[in-house]
Amino acid sequence: MNETSSSLCTVSLYLNLCASSKVLLLVPSFGLNIFILVSLLACLFSQRSKIRSNVAMFILGSSSCNLVNLSLWPMTIHWRQRSRWLLGSDLCEVMVCAKHLTSSASFYYTSFITLSIYLTVVCDCRHLVNSRVFLALQLLFPLLPVGLKELTLWLMGSHVAHLDPVNLTCFAFINDKLVRVLLLVKTVVFVPLNLYFYAHILYTIIRSAEMTHRSQTSNVHLAKMFSLISVLTFTAHIPGAVFALMEDSSVCQEMVRDFLLDLPLLFGPMILLCKNKELRNQCLRLLHRKSNNHFMGKKCRETSSTSTKFTFTSD
Repeated sequence: MNETSSSLCTVSLYLNLCASSKVLLLVPSFGLNIFILVSLLACLFSQRSKIRSNVAMFILGSSSCNLVNLSLWPMTIHWRQRSRWLLGSDLCEVMVCAKHLTSSASFYYTSFITLSIYLTVVCDCRHLVNSRVFLALQLLFPLLPVGLKELTLWLMGSHVAHLDPVNLTCFAFINDKLVRVLLLVKTVVFVPLNLYFYAHILYTIIRSAEMTHRSQTSNVHLAKMFSLISVLTFTAHIPGAVFALMEDSSVCQEMVRDFLLDLPLLFGPMILLCKNKELRNQCLRLLHRKSNNHFMGKKCRETSSTSTKFTFTSD
């Protein structure tokens, strides 16, 4: 049983505000992740695109995990609007485990894009990065930490129930200390490691340009792009981690943590776009095609209207 604090949020307006904030985050997040998947498929079927297979797999894995996570939000919104969890303990466990697994896997898939670039540019290990064994290990690794944790807890009979049957709340971080440990490892180890990869890749590219006396114009653009990725990474992961590592177990604070921990669902697609030029170009082509179709449709309607007016005038 969860040991929730007695200081529960009893104000219905606050609960409705939390539900509304979920909806506001759900719509753009869902739209962005769908757009990334459509652009990725367009890249794979396009003859002009040269997106690498391992990067495509990581983008597919990250976006798919985000969409699975987002598909669980209606249960959370239903709960917030009614102030109590009314869907039973089984659905509570499924929601918590699936949300934790997909959010962790999405982060690691996005991180492995940076790792593959780092190994290619800095370590000159292109053959290793493109090997099937290495790709399989990278695809399986994001599922291991959370998957092994859940399996071990079930086998040891020490699985933490995330449903509080007294207050009817369903949270991941109120009483599950192992979840906090995994979150701490991600925040303290992998986020700084990603930032180190960005800096080292950029340094290697700039040094290479200096040695070969190439123009640094493109490197200035890369520096701006890596800076944007770093800001997005910090904004997506650090605030949620800070709140989740606090010991206060009130439901009010838990709602704030839950919202902040879902920010990567919105910022993740933006980071993917910044990291991969082929995906970014394909997105621009799709947007340009839509704008052209809209313009052509508008032009056809205007032409049709003009011809109709001319016909009436002639009559």
